[in-house]
Amino acid sequence: MRVTVLGAGYMGTAMATVAQKRGHEVTLWGTWLDDPMLDPVERGEPHPRLKLTLSGITTVHGHDVAELEKALRPAELVVCGVNSDGIAEVMRRAAPFMPNVPILSVTKGILENSAKKMERIDLVIGEILGRDPRYVHAAGPAKAMEVARDVLTWMCFAGPDARFCADALAGKTLLVTPTNDIAGAELCSALKNAYATGIGMWDGFVGAESHNARAASFAQAIAEMRTIVVASGGSADTVHGAAGVGDLHVTAAAGRNRAFGERIGRGEPAEKVAREMLAAGLLTEGYAAIATATRFAAERGITGLPLLAAINEIVWRGGDVAKTLGALTFG
Repeated sequence: MRVTVLGAGYMGTAMATVAQKRGHEVTLWGTWLDDPMLDPVERGEPHPRLKLTLSGITTVHGHDVAELEKALRPAELVVCGVNSDGIAEVMRRAAPFMPNVPILSVTKGILENSAKKMERIDLVIGEILGRDPRYVHAAGPAKAMEVARDVLTWMCFAGPDARFCADALAGKTLLVTPTNDIAGAELCSALKNAYATGIGMWDGFVGAESHNARAASFAQAIAEMRTIVVASGGSADTVHGAAGVGDLHVTAAAGRNRAFGERIGRGEPAEKVAREMLAAGLLTEGYAAIATATRFAAERGITGLPLLAAINEIVWRGGDVAKTLGALTFG
C-alpha cells in the first residue's frame, strides 16, 4: 500500500516508521517548518526528535506545492501528523490534491469552524476539503518515542474507515481497537491535554508528595471529560477506555503538558512558560486546549466543570494558583 504521512515531527515520523515496518511504501512529507527534522534524516543521521535513523522512507520537503501534489496523488492512505496549530493550513494546501482515501489523523485539538464556533477537527477539515474527508482519528496513550521503538501501545482508531486503517497499521506491539465513536475519541484527545496541565500543577504547587491531589484531579478530569463527550454525542465508554483514561494517564504522568502545568504550579506565568517551551521545540498543546475546551463547553451550555474552570482561571486569566486550587470542590 502507498502511504503518505503529512508532518515530520514526533508523531508523524513515528507513524511513518510503523507503516514502513508493515511493508508499505511510505512517503514522509514535512511541512514548511520541518526542514530541521528532514535535513539530518536525508544526511543519514538520526531524526532529531525520535533519535532514530530512518530507512526505506521517502522524504519530501513542504516548500513546493508540486511536491505536495506528487506525494498525495498516488496515496492509498494518508496519515496526518501535523499539530492542531498547522492542520488547517496544511489541509487548505492539500485540498486540490487530496485523494478520496482514509485520512488517519493523530492531530489532537478543537478548531474554530467557518461559523466561528469551536468544533471537532474532522468537521472543520470537511469544511476545508468541501467533502467527506473519510477522517479517522487515532486516539489513546501513544507516546511517539515508544511507538517508534515498538513498545506495547494500545490505540483507538475512530471513524467509518477505522477498520481499514487498523488492518493497515496494527501488528506486533501496536494494538488497535476500531470504533465508530469519532466524537468521543476526538474530544478525549483534545481534552486530556487541558486536564493533564491541571494535574501537573500539583507537582509544582505542592511537590512530589501530592499523590492525593493528583488522583482526585485525575478522577474529576475523567468525570468532566465524560460530561463533555456525552453532551456532544459521544460515548461514555470511550472516555473510560484507551482514548480517555489511558491517554490522560500517560499525558499526566510524563507529557509536555504535565511539565507545562508543573511550571505554572510553581508560579510562572503560563504565556511565558508556553513561549519558552515552544522555543525549545516542546509544543504545549494543552495551553490552547484549555481555552478551546472552555469555549467549546460554554458554546454548548455544558456546565458542572469545576476543574476545567479552575485550570482556565489560572492559565488564561492569571488567577492565583494557591487560591484557585485551594477552592476546588469535587463530588
